Amino acid sequence: MRIIARHCTMLFVVCSLLVGCNNDDSTESSSAAETDASTESAVAVTPLLEDWEKPAVAFLLTGEQHGYLEPCGCSETQSGGVARRHDLLKQMIKRDWAVTGLDLGGTLKRSRLQSKIKFDAVLRALREMNYAGLNLGPEELALGAEEMLTRFDPNGKPEEDLPFLSANVTLFGSPELGVPQRYRVYEVNGIKIGVTSIVSPKLTVDNPYLNGDLTVAEPMESLAPVVESLMSESPDLLVLLSHADTEETRALIQKFPQFHLVVSAGGYEDPEFAPKYEGETMLLHVGQKGKYTGVVGFYPDAEKKLKFELVDLDRHRFKNTSEMVDVMRYYQGRLKDEDVVTRDPSISHPSGYKFVGVSDCAKCHTKAHAKWSESRHAHAFESLLKGGKEYEGEWVSRIHDPECLVCHTTGWSQTHYSRFDSGYLSQEATSHLLHQQCENCHGPGSHHGELEAQYKADRKSVEFEQLLQGRREVQLTEVKAVKTVCIRCHDGDNSPKFEFEKYWEKVKHPGRD
Repeated sequence: MRIIARHCTMLFVVCSLLVGCNNDDSTESSSAAETDASTESAVAVTPLLEDWEKPAVAFLLTGEQHGYLEPCGCSETQSGGVARRHDLLKQMIKRDWAVTGLDLGGTLKRSRLQSKIKFDAVLRALREMNYAGLNLGPEELALGAEEMLTRFDPNGKPEEDLPFLSANVTLFGSPELGVPQRYRVYEVNGIKIGVTSIVSPKLTVDNPYLNGDLTVAEPMESLAPVVESLMSESPDLLVLLSHADTEETRALIQKFPQFHLVVSAGGYEDPEFAPKYEGETMLLHVGQKGKYTGVVGFYPDAEKKLKFELVDLDRHRFKNTSEMVDVMRYYQGRLKDEDVVTRDPSISHPSGYKFVGVSDCAKCHTKAHAKWSESRHAHAFESLLKGGKEYEGEWVSRIHDPECLVCHTTGWSQTHYSRFDSGYLSQEATSHLLHQQCENCHGPGSHHGELEAQYKADRKSVEFEQLLQGRREVQLTEVKAVKTVCIRCHDGDNSPKFEFEKYWEKVKHPGRD
């Protein structure tokens, strides 16, 4: 097993962790870049909703977004993002289609301060896209009943707002609060639509607010009176948003075959493109992370009244929109104004040591420092300011966004998306921890550096075995790098083109310095 960079102050980055929104290293040859460009231009673009006649009403159906406001991570080569979804909506409206949206819930991934701010950004985006209802899934409920209630305007008009829906969730034991609504009946282009939703109690068992601020009843029992009320209003189309696994959702359809259209959770991130049927009911999965949008057209006079297409929100057919740039500007502005980086609690590094920054490392590791300086790791923070070469549209700075800082600065836990207590805070307070530095791979270097300094000043002051142990603490094998280090940022979301062997050659710095 080969050991990399064995001694002196803190060692340098050994693998190509995420540097920016581009996945290809800036040192690639011009011929390779030209090849990529020609490949890009040769991509066959599938026409949007080809051969669709104009429906009486069309639905945008989404869910399980899991916090992805943009394409998975920051890789513009991937599908998804609310901006492209909004462009899809605009293209449908341009065809003179009447469009409405419904979301299954699961918009978030965590429940900390940043998540609450992101939830407000998601709500803004959904309102802009004319969504008529949001189911309260387990991620929304993880924020707590108070967070749901504070986002409800008792004097607001349902047609001007985005109502929270749930047939089986009650806040503070008081259904009379009016949030969530048990169901909604609304009209689009003369079509009366009835919609309700549920969340499976199986998915909420770890919620700390359960049976206190929140009550989640059995869906089967809760839906019975709701379906009866819905049927009494004679809707043209009845829709169920089921945040439950497919098996539980099928059981609900069998019990309540009145539903014409059901959107279920529990599917794959990249679902099948064809709908399923349970009896006469169309059963859909629309994927996760916002990569796809389900489009359903309703044709009341046709023999087959519903038509479905799962739309891949790719970069070739869809662009960013100014309205969603405004949403991103609002989101990033609130992260800055509410000082989320500082206010979200930090965590202690398992080693107990502190991050010291690249300048300390460079005192001994001159060759490694020179190698690092030539890499894109040394410019990781800049991409948060300016964006990557593949980004299309107006860029909004991400320098106050913990979910971006985690891989573009030094001293954050990529596992917990949290700052270590000696990690990067801001450009002003911790400028020595800008960019993707050595300690993100080797661990904080304070102990190693102190031992080396003491040994250099007075060899008798440090036992040699203690010195060696300090060096071992910051050693990193190539095997460990490929298995557990690079993948922290170079995962399938953020770096889908990552190849360890290719990138390793650009950053490796073996041996003593």
